[in-house]
This record gives sequence, C-alpha cells and structure tokens, in this order.
Amino acid sequence: MKKIFLGFLTALSICTSIHAENVSSNETTENEHSTVKVLVIGLHDNVSSNYFPESMITEETGIPEESIDSTYNQIITRNIIETNKDKHIVFIDSKGLDGIGNMINDITLTGNNEEQYADLSHIESKDYHNLLDNAHADYLLILNQHYLKWQEKPLRTLFHFVSYSLFDKSQQEITKGNNYFTCMNLEKADKLMKASKKSSSKIALSITKNIDK
Repeated sequence: MKKIFLGFLTALSICTSIHAENVSSNETTENEHSTVKVLVIGLHDNVSSNYFPESMITEETGIPEESIDSTYNQIITRNIIETNKDKHIVFIDSKGLDGIGNMINDITLTGNNEEQYADLSHIESKDYHNLLDNAHADYLLILNQHYLKWQEKPLRTLFHFVSYSLFDKSQQEITKGNNYFTCMNLEKADKLMKASKKSSSKIALSITKNIDK
C-alpha cells in the first residue's frame, strides 16, 4: 500500500511539473506576441548647425566628418533603447539591417532647423512594409534631425535639438516632436552619450505613451 501511495505522489509530482512548464511556456509565448517592437533609424546627413561646420565638429570631437551623422544617431538610439522603462515596448537598433539604406535615401524632411520632420510620401508601401517585416517591428521611429544651435547670450550654450517622427505599420504618422539637451561645447562621443541620456529617455517616454493610447 505504501509503495502504491509513493507511486501516486511521484506521478502527481511529474504531472504538476509538466503543467508548470507548459504554463511557463505559454506565458513566454504570450509575452512575445504582446510585445510591441519599434524600429529606430537615423537619417543620413541629418546633423546640422547654425554655427558649427562639419570640419569644426570633427576638430573638436575627433569624430570623422563622414561618421558624424551615424555616430550621433547611434548615441541617441542606444540611449533610447537603454533608458526605455516600458516592459511591453522594445526599441530595436536598425544597425546592420538589410535593405534600409535605399529607403532612407528616399525619406525627405519638411520644416527648418530644429523643426524638421520626416515625409514618407516618396516611400513605396512595399518597401516600407518589407523593412518592418524584416525587423519584426510594429512601428518605425525616425531620428529626423540633430540640430546644433549655438547661442552667445545670455550664456554661451550649445543646444542639441533632436527631432523625431513615429509611424505605424500602415505608414501613418502617429506623433512627432523634438527634445533637447545642452552642453557648454562640442563634446566627444562618450561625453555626448552621458549628456543626451535624459533627453533620450524623454523621447522614449513620449513614444511609449503615444503607442499605449
């Protein structure tokens, strides 16, 4: 009788373990499906200034002229990914994604200086959907413009304005805006990473709030 009882307990333990594993697996699958993914891309040649030419940016920061836009875009992208606090929304870096270069070249900007925003009217729907499908993304976040605005008075300050646009899978604009951070001078990449973290966090928060509406 004791052996039968022990056998029953063993079988019950195995069944409970299998059930728990199945529940855990199902929860993981459901979480993967419920996660919203946002692909982040930065446009080419999107760093400009009312004062600093590219040669001066390179001289002060050590960033090669041909890499200024990609370096600045990557810094903001990394900060957005790392500072995002919404567990149901994931930001994806577009670095190394196939087929993105040609599409970026067809994106135009409207507006001036720090108020420049993406226009996707020249983008083929097929190319747009293929890009999001390849990235397994639900939204596209475009870093439109990184505008360096220098002011002498009342204090010598360098404003970094980062404008952005968010589009859904149907290529419709969901929101747009800009955020800024300040520095005393042009900074090297590591210091720029730290200086832009809070501003990037605000961009991430704005995007997640608009997605959650």
